[in-house]
Amino acid sequence: MKHIHFIGIGGIGTSALAKYYLAKDYKVSGCDLAASEITEQLKGEITLKIGKSKKQCINASVDLIVYTAAATKDHPDLVKAQELNIPTSSYAEALGEFTKDHYTIAVSGTHGKSTTTSMLGILLTKAGLDPTVIVGTKVKEFGNSNCRIGKGKYLVIEADEYAASFLNYHPNIIVLTSLEADHLDYYKTFAKLFDTFKRYLQNLESSGHIVANIDDKNIAKLVQGKRNVHKYSIKQKEASELRKIMKIPGEHNIANALAKG
Repeated sequence: MKHIHFIGIGGIGTSALAKYYLAKDYKVSGCDLAASEITEQLKGEITLKIGKSKKQCINASVDLIVYTAAATKDHPDLVKAQELNIPTSSYAEALGEFTKDHYTIAVSGTHGKSTTTSMLGILLTKAGLDPTVIVGTKVKEFGNSNCRIGKGKYLVIEADEYAASFLNYHPNIIVLTSLEADHLDYYKTFAKLFDTFKRYLQNLESSGHIVANIDDKNIAKLVQGKRNVHKYSIKQKEASELRKIMKIPGEHNIANALAKG
């Protein structure tokens, strides 16, 4: 049985991946600086260490360490992993490897990622396609979890642009919800953020598709000249129909719902 240890297992992304591997009968362990609702959920199922310590909580039985982007190089478990030659992978790198094994739909953008990812996951589930979904929020329809484990070929992920994490992913479909100046602590300028999104689109499979919100001027500019672009707008006739049936307020949620079309 392969043993995967997660550093920062209380994170919304790392915990979702941990839940997936746990459901697939991997041995899972983890650590985090502070207890949370997420770590409480995992406490009864895995070996879990909470709190800051200079002591390592891994040994040679660990096959892989997956760490959160917030982990520093001097983290005791990463230092020990180097001593024991245990492979390590950031969460984004681990999820990136995961995307290679599935037909991946990646939802990206400054706003609307979690909502759109959830909607897509629920839609594919109701269609009987049994997707796996990794999302940055708890979803009632997924048992109040941030992860749905399916047996189908589809993987729906919330693809975060922070620290260029999404450059690790290999999607078949990219959904683009919006693009505004954000995470400038990392990117410094909007131009660098925009260029990173351009690089991200290059990861798309050659036969892949882009679903783009053209009401957003930056998204419209980003997809200009790209192949297989499916555009959506709240000015479409379908938007009027959605307003009648949706029970969620806000034009932004109409736009999020259009992305699943």
